[in-house]
Amino acid sequence: MKKKNIVKHNKGILGTGTDYAYYSMTVKEKVMVSVASILAGTLAFGLFFKISLFAVIFGVIVAVVMQKPGTEFFRKKRDEKLLIQFRDFLESLSASLSAGQNISMAIKSAGNDMVQQYGENSIMAQEVAIINTGMENNYTAENMFMDFAQRSRQKDIMSFAETFQICNRTGGNMKNIIGATYRILSDKMAIEAEIQVTASKGKNDLLIMTCMPFIIMPMMKSFGGEMAANNATNVIIKVIGAVLIAVSYIIGRKITEIKV
Repeated sequence: MKKKNIVKHNKGILGTGTDYAYYSMTVKEKVMVSVASILAGTLAFGLFFKISLFAVIFGVIVAVVMQKPGTEFFRKKRDEKLLIQFRDFLESLSASLSAGQNISMAIKSAGNDMVQQYGENSIMAQEVAIINTGMENNYTAENMFMDFAQRSRQKDIMSFAETFQICNRTGGNMKNIIGATYRILSDKMAIEAEIQVTASKGKNDLLIMTCMPFIIMPMMKSFGGEMAANNATNVIIKVIGAVLIAVSYIIGRKITEIKV
């Protein structure tokens, strides 16, 4: 018998952190993905073939297949939240250092700001709580930031952790370094947002072109005749058409997806 591969998550130094390379959907998210997939699959199959029972079965199959893409979708959303909150954390940290606080107190103050801004259960509020707990257990701030960066799998956070480590060991101006990191990350995120807005036109065009066959098919069927029948020839043509639509959409998504 083959042994199952056991995935070991990086829980960090304290063993209580989150490994951001992995994501598990909540019950609510699973229901959302399943319902949306069943409705979309059933509607698409029904418009093409007009067989209710098979349409529902196809919808269920689509719901099962879409669990992985759904998980990836919500993981990316979490990563976006992580970077936004991390940027705001750096802003708060820089402000606290400018007010004359030492790095330990500045981190605690920034953590309180995260709780007030995003809530106690927010990503950065929980991460700062882990950092504070680590420092209370004789781990250095640089150790905790590096631990967070490794778990986050984010280049920007890793870059900050490495810069913080070098600056802390060489006695650099921590206030200026953190302030500069905040400004660079803010500018980068603003540029990424502009790129995504520009790319959204292509994505919208792709979505419209993908939906057009499902609008045209009922119109053609309303005229009756051979198109409305599910004979062997029509079924083969419809299956080929459906496959081409799916393949075209997948290729189109890859083309319009811009990684920055």
